[in-house]
Amino acid sequence: MAPRGTFRQIADQLRDLIREGVLKPGAMVPSELALVEQHGVARGTVRSALALLVDEGLIEVVPGQGRRIVGEPTDGEASTAYERIAADLARRVRAEEFGPNDLLPSEAALVAEYGVSRGTVRRAYRELADEGLVVIRHGSGAFAAPS
Repeated sequence: MAPRGTFRQIADQLRDLIREGVLKPGAMVPSELALVEQHGVARGTVRSALALLVDEGLIEVVPGQGRRIVGEPTDGEASTAYERIAADLARRVRAEEFGPNDLLPSEAALVAEYGVSRGTVRRAYRELADEGLVVIRHGSGAFAAPS
């Protein structure tokens, strides 16, 4: 059994790695399992440490992927699959590969192209819709937004 407060020590170590730049913005946090093995503690202890960092706003939960360091990646690269897909589609829309009101690739086509889940593609399209680059029409698909 780990001594009382061990989760705070783990959180302190992760916090230090973030401050020192070892864990950079946009990077994924080591998995719960990796942290359990590294620190020799129970999964609940690791989860408590991670929850503390989430509450502090240093890390965020990325559904289906794990946790990542909050902030924009410093190398300019998108760090999650949906961000990469959204960035690629945004680039294509801005380059006028798709004209206003043109139908964009289907969810199924993007799932096959990127090897991701349908939910990941939907999230990418939601991001683009939030930016105003894409209009989503239920039952019809995603379209390049009018200029």
